[in-house]
Formats: sequence, C-alpha cells, structure tokens
Amino acid sequence: MKIAILGAGALGSFYGARLAQAGEDVTFIVRSSYNAIREHGLQVQSVDGDMFLPRAKVCRRAADCGPVDLVVLCWKAFYNDQLADSLPPLLHEGTQVVSLQNGMGNAEAVSAFVPPEDVFVGLCFVCCMADSPGVVRHLEGGDIQFAPFRGTDSGYERACALAEQFRAAGIRTTAYRDLEYIQWHKLIWNIPFNGLCLVHGGISVRELFTMPQEVQRAREIMDEVCAAAKLRGFPLPAGLADNQMRRTAGMGDFIPSSAMDFLRKRQVEYDAIWGTPLRRALEAGAHVPAMSALCAEIRQCIGKE
Repeated sequence: MKIAILGAGALGSFYGARLAQAGEDVTFIVRSSYNAIREHGLQVQSVDGDMFLPRAKVCRRAADCGPVDLVVLCWKAFYNDQLADSLPPLLHEGTQVVSLQNGMGNAEAVSAFVPPEDVFVGLCFVCCMADSPGVVRHLEGGDIQFAPFRGTDSGYERACALAEQFRAAGIRTTAYRDLEYIQWHKLIWNIPFNGLCLVHGGISVRELFTMPQEVQRAREIMDEVCAAAKLRGFPLPAGLADNQMRRTAGMGDFIPSSAMDFLRKRQVEYDAIWGTPLRRALEAGAHVPAMSALCAEIRQCIGKE
C-alpha cells in the first residue's frame, strides 16, 4: 500500500517510521525537516526500540508525491486551510484519509475534499518530541483509537481494517464506531495537561507535577470533561481520569505539543483542542467553570482575545 504522511513532525515521523519498517511504501511530506531527512535519513529514538530509515522517501510538496492509497494527516489543525492545495494531488478513487490530529473539527475539514465514507480519525495516546530536524524521541505510549467520520456499519468495518493495518506495524490499536466518543476520550487528557503546561510557559509534565494545586486543577477539569461527554451522549469509562492521572505522573520531561508550540512561539491549536470542545460542552448544558477558566487563560496567553 502506498502511504503519504502529510506533515511529518514528531507524530507523523514516529508512526510513519513504524509503517515503513513493517514494509509499507511510505512517503513523508515535510518542509522544515526535508533537507535533514533527505541527507541523513529519519531517526526515531524509541522506548520500544530505535528505528532508522537511512533512505526515507521524502517530499516537500504533495504534488511531488502523487496519488496514494492512504493519507495520514499529521500536521497541526491550524494548517487545515492548506488542505485544498495538499490533498487533491494525493487522491485517487478510493483513497482513504485518516487524521491523527488533536481535537475536534478535523474530519469535517477533510470531508470537504474527500468523500465522507473515506474519512477516518485516529486519536493517538503517545509522547514523542522532535529533538532536531529528522530526529524524533518517543518517550511513552503509542496506542491509537480509530473511528470513521460516518459511523455506519461499513465505516466501522473499514476502521477495523485500518486499525489492523497499523497493528501489523506494531502499533496498539482499537476501532470504535463513534467519532465523538474517542475525541472526548483523548480530550480528557489534552484539555487539562496541554493547557496547564502551556499557561505556565511551556513546561514539562514533570514540572507541572511539582505544583499540587495545578495537579488538583487538572483533575477537576478532567471531571468536567467526563460530565460534558456524558451530556453529549458519550459517557467515558469509569476510572479513566484516575488511570490518566497515574499515567501522566510518569511522563517525566515530556512537553505536550501545544505547550511546546507556545514555548517555541508557534501558533497554537486553540480551536480544535479547547474552543470547539468548550462550545460543545456549553451547548449540552455542562457546568464547566474550571475548563472555561483555563480556556480564558490560554486565549490570553496566545493573544486570542
């Protein structure tokens, strides 16, 4: 199968390397790391075993890649305004597109250019960071939850097949029917920890856990996310917040992606990770004062209000 990784930053490089190592025909479409990967290959330092692709296939533009069978969309959500230029050159009849992006609203953006039945979302539970161009460090996790944009029987079956393809590359996967369910399942972590690490200037999880009041605040936000998901009709598993708190305590020096973007003075994915989920929570009648306060702080930090 021909696969294009559209936006091969830390996340795309990690999963793309796994797929390539498993024998898939993978092309990495990337701008900032293009020269480094072309000249020196792609290196992934992973807790599950290092990977090195000395002759990784890399392009600067989608048009240089051509049509593929699967597009794995990994760039940040605020780049989705470039889909009109980047997606069509990668498509043929039946090309599937899976967004591995954070937050809500990404599948809707993709479906403007791809038949909705060919659009999928994969939410990743992974800690990986780009230490330098072409060098990625994988610290923890790697699981992906897949769901179809259209939750039909056929969509679910195809999501299961997509999950199996990634599983064959050594990636732990689960397929679900309901897209919004897996989005809330990921947001229970992303909203508090990505946000709190950001508003403290782009700190690591280790640093955040030296602040007991902020850890308690994170837990309060997680409870609000659970309540919002339930009101939306997607109750999350009992004990999920406790499990995520325990997992997060062991993440060490990992800096969440939006906190890293803020630290490096890059654009932040506010709408996908915080704005849209907050709006949906309020529309459902959820009482979310801690989430609302954090969102206001983030908007102030990034100059959004």
